[in-house]
Amino acid sequence: MNGEKFLAKRFQNKEETTFKSIDEADKAKIINLGIGDLDVHTDEIIINSAFKDALNGHTHYTDPLGDLELRQEIINYHKSEFTNYNVNLDEVIVLSGACHGMYLALQATLNPGDEVIVIAPFFPVYLDQIKEANGTPVIVHTTIENNYQILKEDLEKAISSKTKGIIINTPSNPTGVCYSLKSLEIVADLAKKYDLLIYADDIYDFYDYSNSFIPIYTLEGMKERTISVCSFSKNFAMTGWRVGYNIGPSSVIETIRKINEVIVYSASSISQRAALAALKNRDHIKNSVVPLYKERVEYSLERINNIPGLRAFPPQGGIYLFIDISETNLNSIEYSNYLFDELKVKVIPGKPFGDDNAIRIACSNSLETLKEAFDRIEKKYPL
Repeated sequence: MNGEKFLAKRFQNKEETTFKSIDEADKAKIINLGIGDLDVHTDEIIINSAFKDALNGHTHYTDPLGDLELRQEIINYHKSEFTNYNVNLDEVIVLSGACHGMYLALQATLNPGDEVIVIAPFFPVYLDQIKEANGTPVIVHTTIENNYQILKEDLEKAISSKTKGIIINTPSNPTGVCYSLKSLEIVADLAKKYDLLIYADDIYDFYDYSNSFIPIYTLEGMKERTISVCSFSKNFAMTGWRVGYNIGPSSVIETIRKINEVIVYSASSISQRAALAALKNRDHIKNSVVPLYKERVEYSLERINNIPGLRAFPPQGGIYLFIDISETNLNSIEYSNYLFDELKVKVIPGKPFGDDNAIRIACSNSLETLKEAFDRIEKKYPL
């Protein structure tokens, strides 16, 4: 007996992931362009500061809202980097990463049957998180032909009497699009017109290659209806530290605190001290990490667009490329399986992101590794 009969009904017969796993025997042969984990390590400044703080006694529970000094530094960061970003201490909670933050934001705000609009292509986790909060995802598609920007008629058509909010992600995983001011104003105007909440996934704010990232929180009338989900994982190469934070209306943040107290109580104290050091040294770390990935993204874009049958949207931010494969006459799972089985290159199918005519790659390998991957793909075209 494997215990399946004891599972909650919502987890029984759940659809299997479409992601291919890598056997130990194949690891040396496979080039993994699937994982969105930076290949650089956390800066020694952060590590050494966290170690020192641990020796000095920061090894206990923090306030459930988070380390006071860190929350204040989060406020300082947003006020200094963005116009009209005014945050109070009771509007910030430190959590165990952005996935944790989005999960809790949805849990705190959704009633059974509430609808949440998700703009495709999207980070696949959103759909499961909405469903786990007893909500219903409603997908609105954007297209590469329109540079993945938002069309008002498409978004407004998806709004119903059950709509509670909209999830936006800019710069986007997977496309790399930064929503224009026009797109953000469309979202903001409809949110105010229909009294909706905005869940803003802002975790790639460092990776803004076009200087076009605008937090929707900062637009007029949006502070009181926006929950911003932020993370140290990508900005500071701290994926393993598991630390992020939410900014939002105080009543929402207080409810998130209450929910989280019965889950983990508070984020790791050592990780929070590391996050504090990261923010205090943000200019140094941003200048050492972001140009590295910008170079890789630009190199990958050039290589992909020179391979017949493939085209990639020029990302304005993030660490990914979303590649249109429609000319191959294969769907995203078929093409991903072909790359994996025949060329030993692992990518992520676009189907879980809401587009079965695309694949996603992460530019988180060295230029040498990326070159080898694209050489393999280029030599084998056509299929």
